[in-house]
Amino acid sequence: MKEKLFTNIGLKLLAVVLGFVVWVVVLNIDDSAVTKQIKDIPVEVINKEAITDQNQLFSVTSGDTVDIIIKGRKSVVNTLNQSDFTAIADLSKVSITNAVPISVSATNESISNSISITVVDNVMQVELEKEKTVAVPVTIVTSGKPAEGYIVGKGTATPNLITVKGAESIVSSIDKVELGVDVSGRSSAISANCTPIFYTSDGRAVSDKHISYDTKSIEVNVPIYKTKDIPVNIEVKGTPADGYVVSSTEYVPDTISIGGESEVLDSIKGITIDDIDISGYDRDYEAALDVSKYLPEGIVVSEENSMVNVKVTIEKTARKDISISATDIDIINKVDNYYYDITFGNGQTVTVSGIADTLADMSAEDLRITVDGQNLALGENVVTPVIKDSKKYTIDNVCNVTITVSAMP
Repeated sequence: MKEKLFTNIGLKLLAVVLGFVVWVVVLNIDDSAVTKQIKDIPVEVINKEAITDQNQLFSVTSGDTVDIIIKGRKSVVNTLNQSDFTAIADLSKVSITNAVPISVSATNESISNSISITVVDNVMQVELEKEKTVAVPVTIVTSGKPAEGYIVGKGTATPNLITVKGAESIVSSIDKVELGVDVSGRSSAISANCTPIFYTSDGRAVSDKHISYDTKSIEVNVPIYKTKDIPVNIEVKGTPADGYVVSSTEYVPDTISIGGESEVLDSIKGITIDDIDISGYDRDYEAALDVSKYLPEGIVVSEENSMVNVKVTIEKTARKDISISATDIDIINKVDNYYYDITFGNGQTVTVSGIADTLADMSAEDLRITVDGQNLALGENVVTPVIKDSKKYTIDNVCNVTITVSAMP
C-alpha cells in the first residue's frame, strides 16, 4: 500500500500544484477589479466657527452632496453604498472664491485599504454674508367665519415682537410675521399657541431653515363678540364752487354690524360721518371711507361692512324766472279785523338757481312765499316776500310787492 502511495510521486505533486494554479486563476477571473459610481453622498460641513466667529453666515449654493467612483475587487465593491462613505467640507479651508474642498473616505478602515476613491467634483461652493438681527412685529391673521351673529375682535399676541437672526439678505427681506388662527364656527374667545410664518413684501414665505428666532411658539388670544346692527348717517359740509350745487348724497351700506365689550357696545346707537367737505367742488365727490375711524376704541366692524362708499353728486346750476301772483303769497300772523290787498310793481317774478331737473317743473306754489303780517302797518307797505332756500335750489332775486292794510268796517 505504501509502495503504491509513493509510486509516481513527482507526477502527483505536479498535479496538485497545477490544480492550485488553476484555482487561483479561476478565482482571480471571477473576482477581478471593477469600478462603480456612488451618487449623492451627503456632505458634512465642519469647522463652521471659522465663518461664524467673524460675524458671518454661510449658505451652500452647490456641493451639498457629492458623487464618487470607487475601484477594487468585485466582491468588495459590489457590497458598498452611500452609508459606507463619509464626505466632509472643512470651512476653515474656504478659498477667496468661496470654494471649500470636499474629502471622501470609507467609514471602515479595512474597506479603505481595499479600494481607491475618486471624487467626481470635490468642491462645495458657499455664499458668505454678514449676520443681521432685527425685531419684527407679529400680525394675527384669522381664517374662516365665526358663528352666525358673531364677529372676530382684535387679537393679542404674547410676545408681540420676534427677534430674527440670519443672513443679511434674508433677514432684510422679511416684511411681516403672521400667526394664523382659524375662527370657523366659533362663538367664544380663542386661546392658542401659534407658530410664526415669515413673509417678504411680495408675499413669499421665508423658510425658517435659513433664519433663527427667539420664540418658536407664541400665545394668541382672539376675542369673539356678539354683533349689533347700527345705522350710518352722512352729513356733508361746505359749499360747492360758484354755479354748482349738491343734487344728492348716496351711500352704502346704511347699516353696519359691530361688536365689542357689552358695556361699550350698548352705548352706541349709530355712527355719523361728518367730515365730508365738498367746499369748492365742481364735480362729484366719491370716496370709500374706513368705518373704524368713526367708532370708539375696542369696537370692531364686520369685514363686509368695513368700508362705506359715498357719492355726493354735484351739478352745475341752472336759473329760472318764476312768475308769482297774489294767490301764491301767504300772509302769516295776520291781525284780526284787518284786510290785506296785494299788488305788484314793475315785475312779479322770482329768480331761482338750482338743479336743472328740479327747476324744470318748479312753480310758484313750490316756493312757499310768505309775508309776516305783524310787520305791516295800516296803509301801503312795500315789502320783499320771504322765500327760504332749499338743498336743491337757492333764491337769487325776489320782486317787491305792495300790501295795503286796512281795517275792516
